[in-house]
Amino acid sequence: MEFAVYLVNAVSLLVLVDVIASWVVSPEQFPRSLTSTLTEPLYRPFRMILPPEKMGGLDLSPMAVILCLRMLLPAVLGAIPPA
Repeated sequence: MEFAVYLVNAVSLLVLVDVIASWVVSPEQFPRSLTSTLTEPLYRPFRMILPPEKMGGLDLSPMAVILCLRMLLPAVLGAIPPA
């Protein structure tokens, strides 16, 4: 049960690091090259729904990923039987 919480927190932190790194370094530089490789598959479905080109250049996919993770966590925790 705690693993699910740690996993959601780790992915949320990874997304946050990717967002901050995107403001500071180019996509080819470390750590952005690593974080973008890990987060792009998570962002892709949300970018199809909310394309940054139609949102005035604002990419809302990182926020959507974190929001969905936080909303799904209680459902996952409720589905896991207590040990």
